[in-house]
Amino acid sequence: MKKFLCRLLLLLLVFAAGVAGTAFLLNSETTDDRSDMNNPVLPEVMIDVGGIYANRMYGYAQEMQADFTRDSVTPLDTSKELKFVINGYDTKVSSLAYEIRTSDGMKVLENRKIKNLGEEDGYLTASVTVNSSLRVNQEYSMQITLETSKGAAYYYTRVVSRSGLNVDQYVKFVKSFYEKSMDKASAEDLTSYLEPVDTGASANYNDVNINSTFNQISWGSLSPQIYKKGIPVIKDINETTASISLEYQIMARDGDSAPEIYDVTEFYRMRYTSSRIMLLDFERSASQVFDENNIKISQDGLLLGVRSRDVEYMTNETAGVAAFVQEGDLWSFDPEDGKTIRIFSFRRDEGDFRDARNQHNIKIIRVEDNGDVDFVLYGYMNRGLREGYSGLCVYHYSSDQNVVEEKVFIPTTESYEFLKEDLGTLSYVSKNNQLFLLFSGKLYRVDIDKGDFQVMEEQINPSQFVVSDTNAHAAWTIQEGENAGCIKEIQFDTLDTRILTGAAGQSVKPVGFMNEDLVYGVVMDGDALTDDDGHVTEGIHTLRIEGFDGEIKKEYHQEGLYITNVTIGSTLMEFELSAKQGNTYVVQKNDNIMNNKKAGETQAEVELVSNSRTGTQVRLSFSSAPEVEEALVVYAKMKSGDENKIVLDTQVPQDEIYYVYAKGGLDSTFTDPGQAVKHADDLAGVVLNRAQQYVWERGNKKTKITLNIEDVPEVMRTGSMDLAALQQGMGDQGTVIDLSGCTLDSVLYEVSAQRPVIAKTGNNTSVVIIGYDEYNTWLYDPATGETQPYGMNDSTALFEKAGNIFVSYIENIKDPT
Repeated sequence: MKKFLCRLLLLLLVFAAGVAGTAFLLNSETTDDRSDMNNPVLPEVMIDVGGIYANRMYGYAQEMQADFTRDSVTPLDTSKELKFVINGYDTKVSSLAYEIRTSDGMKVLENRKIKNLGEEDGYLTASVTVNSSLRVNQEYSMQITLETSKGAAYYYTRVVSRSGLNVDQYVKFVKSFYEKSMDKASAEDLTSYLEPVDTGASANYNDVNINSTFNQISWGSLSPQIYKKGIPVIKDINETTASISLEYQIMARDGDSAPEIYDVTEFYRMRYTSSRIMLLDFERSASQVFDENNIKISQDGLLLGVRSRDVEYMTNETAGVAAFVQEGDLWSFDPEDGKTIRIFSFRRDEGDFRDARNQHNIKIIRVEDNGDVDFVLYGYMNRGLREGYSGLCVYHYSSDQNVVEEKVFIPTTESYEFLKEDLGTLSYVSKNNQLFLLFSGKLYRVDIDKGDFQVMEEQINPSQFVVSDTNAHAAWTIQEGENAGCIKEIQFDTLDTRILTGAAGQSVKPVGFMNEDLVYGVVMDGDALTDDDGHVTEGIHTLRIEGFDGEIKKEYHQEGLYITNVTIGSTLMEFELSAKQGNTYVVQKNDNIMNNKKAGETQAEVELVSNSRTGTQVRLSFSSAPEVEEALVVYAKMKSGDENKIVLDTQVPQDEIYYVYAKGGLDSTFTDPGQAVKHADDLAGVVLNRAQQYVWERGNKKTKITLNIEDVPEVMRTGSMDLAALQQGMGDQGTVIDLSGCTLDSVLYEVSAQRPVIAKTGNNTSVVIIGYDEYNTWLYDPATGETQPYGMNDSTALFEKAGNIFVSYIENIKDPT
């Protein structure tokens, strides 16, 4: 009996151990791989400008394309001295190295490594003197490499050698302006810089500018305090003006004394004078961080607070769950029980600017009835497994497990502002786990499960590529092959495609989508008109709205008139009706087509509401009013998984592209330099080419200059308007640019930069502009070989009458000597 009891006890112990072991394994499989995101480890690098820190740089985990990482510009004065300041936080930094390269990143001009770093005010420092002979007014790429206890980290700025820039004064002004605006008494000093226009509208702290009232500039009744200090970032600077952006956070208190955190972005454009700094432009945008401390639910919906009305959101079919993006964070909300889930965020409760940086975006792909959410994150990764990478992540949120799982990660070597140009157009995940991307003119299909990819189409012109609101359909103009000029449409969930071809004497062009129906135009032969400045406008004969099955939902045509300048919004499509007049179209009237989607079909919509303390706010309302007023806040965990990295060829083709920078960042890209200059002029911005050379700058023009005609390239002296002949004659000396359509005042910038400009004066006549002053232009006549002054007003009228046809060139980059 005793022996039997011993065996029974042994069996019970074995059984208990087995149960415990199994439970441990199951627990490991289901919970141990769920965690909060790792804290950031990469240090920050700044530049000391007269004792004020500027140009905060964030670390990259891999080397980037230098010509596609233009976050800041660091000026070099005649001393060519720079002082780097490093905030290592908890990461040990052992050395700093830097490289100066040509602006395209192809050739290293100087490199140096500094092992003995200094220490000042709790930061590491390194002072360097640039020894290379850099060309004045030419940007160069600077890569800074830190050797840290976490590995190598890479930082980027651009250096430009210019004298008399007064950088320290500009930086000091920006710091003073934003600090004074927090206090009503101190803010009185700012009134002389403002140009207020009182429209009578309620305050909107998401859109404040130089024309806003003093009350709006000084934060009205919000009474905020600086929560996280800003570091001025120099975006552009020349001998005349400077553009600086600033990002910081403020904290205010709501009616219940709960804290409200706001991300604030400011942009300053200034001119320095001997007596004071003149503020030419100022813009401020404040957006509230959605936080459990101030979630407000009512019968009217979910209050999102102060932010842009352009809300990225999606509901499931029953509106049982709504997912929305706010300040780089993804949330979901259930109006029935008030369950509010923070699905994804880089932010920490007690974090710093590394996790609060908002250089990424989230696109919601789908929201399932069970609350699962598929989404795409693209841009700079603030922390976690992918910290320091720029790229794209596909995630799946499981509502049952309350966990976010990475499905695939695609790193890139271009910064967020360039990345969003492509991925902002298309990034879609089908129900079969196929990811579709438009990258550098290529349409990719990535198999998430298998971890491979294929290029579905190449040489896509982004201006002729359109997608539906859900991204489930796309259409584009085929560039090559037997179907060149036709439209190809794809349904991503099924991979079915169709080709749309115009009838004899017709061509077709994609315009956009209404819901999931393609909108395209039919253009008759001869209806593509080229105006005097060389720009082509296609007058659409007929507009069609057509389903993927070929069913024509609507056809629109007005006899004797042509459809131009079509824009498609969420509720209607608007366009102009124009008539032919010579070689151009002249607008006669406007018309529109209403969206056939019923207004009642939307399960949620964005509304604007007003509040005396916070001004204009945004609310997400629902077809069925929320049944609760208290939120149940839940925070999702991250699930660590296998290595899901896929590397695509994301190198941007070496095409001639012109970049317009304005308001502190990349605004748009053009293939037509003249259009780029006109757009930059409207925005008070700058134009750079692919090699990051200044093609045009607003306000940086000498008061007078006259070029020596002997220094003008021989082919330019001919006054030819034949672009091909001019380029052949220039050879490797420069790249010819067509500035047709620009104003005389704009093209005189080229003369100021010592580039002559050929200007058309008649059917077969032209002159070469080689100089100007306050009253005259100086025109060289190729027919006589003489140079004569011509009144500025008369010159303007002469060139306008000839169509404002101008041609100049940009010098090709040569190594500095």
